[in-house]
Amino acid sequence: MAQVFDDINNIVRPTKGIKAFKFNPDTVKYKFETKGNSKIGKIAVWSTLMGDYTYKGLSGKLKDIKGTCKNCKSCKPSCYCRHGYCIHPSEVFNHAKNTWGLRNDRDYVLACLTQQLAHGHISTVRINASGEVEDDDQMIVWITLAMCFSKVKFYLYTKNYELAEQFLLKGLVPENFVILYSVWGENGVKEFERVKHLPNVKAFVFDDGDMKIEPNKFCPAYVEKFKNSDKYKRKNIHCDQCKMCFSGKTKVIACHDH
Repeated sequence: MAQVFDDINNIVRPTKGIKAFKFNPDTVKYKFETKGNSKIGKIAVWSTLMGDYTYKGLSGKLKDIKGTCKNCKSCKPSCYCRHGYCIHPSEVFNHAKNTWGLRNDRDYVLACLTQQLAHGHISTVRINASGEVEDDDQMIVWITLAMCFSKVKFYLYTKNYELAEQFLLKGLVPENFVILYSVWGENGVKEFERVKHLPNVKAFVFDDGDMKIEPNKFCPAYVEKFKNSDKYKRKNIHCDQCKMCFSGKTKVIACHDH
C-alpha cells in the first residue's frame, strides 16, 4: 500500500504531463455515466467490477479482470450489482474497462473525468455504484477531482474502512466528498465509531433485522411492504430527489432493502 500523504497540498496529482483534449462523450474511453436509472435518477455514476466477479474477456487487456471487493461474503446474497449483471450484461464490459483503467492507467482516467467535469453539467457524482475503492492511488483520484471541482458533490459507499480512515483522520478528504461506511451486521460498526465525529462521514446500514447501530432515518424509497410479504416496495423516489446520503446532517441512514 502506498504511503498516505500528510499534507493535503501534496495529494493532488501533477497534471502537467497529461495532454489536454476536448471531451467527446461518444468517443472518450473513460467517463461518468450520466443517463441515470430508476434508483439514483440523474446523478453521474462511476462503476467498477463488483464483488468477487471475474470478467473473462477473450483476449487483450480485458482478459480475466477480477472484481474489486475483497470481502463480500456478508453482502453477496443481497448484492444488487450481481442481480444487475444478469439483467444488463452489457454493464459488465464497462465495469471491467473502468476497473482496468484505475489499476493500470490512472492518469488517463483522471484526465478523461477532469475534462468531463469541466463542462459544468454535473452537480453530483456517485463513486462506485458497483465495486470498491481498492488502494491509496484510487482514492487520490477521487480526492483530486473533489478538490478541483469544489462545487460538485462526490459521495462513496465503502467497506474498505481501513483505507478510508487513513485519509479521513489526516484531514485529506475535502468537504464536498462524503464517505458512507456500508454497515452490514457487525461489519463496519467499530470502524464507523472511530470516524463518526467527522462532518463528511455517514453510515449506511442494511436492516437485516439485527442492526448494531441505531439509525437516524430510513431510506424513504423502501418504507412499505408488499401485502402478505416481508419484501419492501420501492417508492418512486430517486437519490437525486432525496439527497440524504450525500447532503444534510443525517448521520446514520438505514435501508430495508438494497
